[in-house]
Amino acid sequence: MLNYSCKVNSKGQITIPSQIRKILAIQEDDVLLAKKAEEGTIVLKGGKNVNIDKDTDGLLRALEETFAAMNRGRRAQKLE
Repeated sequence: MLNYSCKVNSKGQITIPSQIRKILAIQEDDVLLAKKAEEGTIVLKGGKNVNIDKDTDGLLRALEETFAAMNRGRRAQKLE
């Protein structure tokens, strides 16, 4: 198992190391599914392997809708 460190910024955001982004095929504007696996462990699913229709929690769908709305807002701001 490979281990990488991620730092949390003041907004609660993390940067996923490039090696992990490559392994998961994560690209800009992709949506990731983060699930709490056990005490102190988070499992990320992302890239081309995530299937929204198989997300029984509905979390991924909610995240995708949220990010899509955020992107629409950014595009609208650029047009102003």
